[in-house]
Amino acid sequence: MKASVAGQWAVLDEHFRHHATLITLFRHATPEAVLRMWKTQRNEHGKCLSPFERDALIERHCELFGTWPD
Repeated sequence: MKASVAGQWAVLDEHFRHHATLITLFRHATPEAVLRMWKTQRNEHGKCLSPFERDALIERHCELFGTWPD
């Protein structure tokens, strides 16, 4: 049973580490930049969003606007 609980804690720890990296990526993006990146599906360098960047942009959008992007 201890191994199971330790495994659950490890999964939870990894989840929060991943989430921390998501919220760090676009932490300085302005509301205008977030809306532009979402509309164009391109990052700040004009390249297509990776799945990780897309998830990070959703997190930043939620932080700024309190809702998922349309």
